[in-house]
Parts: sequence; C-alpha cells; structure tokens
Amino acid sequence: MSGCVVTGANVFVSRWFVKPECREEFSTRFNALWQPMRAQLEQAVHFVFYGWGRDSNEFVAIESWKDEQAVAALRQSDFFKQSVAPLMDLCSRDMEMTLYAGIDAPRDWLFATYPAGPSTVHPHGTRHGAVFQ
Repeated sequence: MSGCVVTGANVFVSRWFVKPECREEFSTRFNALWQPMRAQLEQAVHFVFYGWGRDSNEFVAIESWKDEQAVAALRQSDFFKQSVAPLMDLCSRDMEMTLYAGIDAPRDWLFATYPAGPSTVHPHGTRHGAVFQ
C-alpha cells in the first residue's frame, strides 16, 4: 500500500451520540484523548478523521490502523480506559462502531475478532458503552 489508497487494512467507524448540553465537554475530553498521541498516531495509522456530522450532536471517529497490536495495546492502556469511559457518559446512547475490511484485508479475522454486539474491548461508562454493528 502506498499513497492515499488503502485496500489491505481495516477501518473502524465510531459514531457517538453526544447529549446537546455536553457537546463542548465532549470535544474538550476527546481532544485530550488524541492530541497527546498525535505523533504516535501519525506512525501507527493509515488515516484518522474526527469530526461532527450533519446532526450537530453526532460525532464520528474514522480510523484505519497499520498494526492491530498497536490498537489493542492502546485499548488496554489506563490512559485510554480513563479517557473513553467518561466520554460514554456524555452520550445519549451507546457508541456504535461499524467495521469495514479492505478488499485485500483478512475479512474473516476482522469480524471474528470483533463480533456484532456489545464491545468487550472498549471501556464502559456508568450508563453507556460501545456496540459493534
């Protein structure tokens, strides 16, 4: 793979449904999650996109990681767990994560590793967690 075309990797699309009164706090907390890791992200991912949808309370994170071990290690870190769980509580419902396998990526592995239903790899807030679609 080279350039801007990615076919041999997976993509995670996370949709967060932020409570309107929590939008500013969500942005602040989310930025505190990824900004300290910017240099690591630039080495570990094919691309990331973080932004707001047409519905101003829908936030999306789109990520394609070069190395599954890197993202797995991140999810295991105390920093990630302590940063993501409070984000869940700023939402009106569970975060929805949709997975896409690149046309040259191991599709069966991806969907077996992350089966549909409640996530076992993401921290859970006091009311909401993450669900794989």
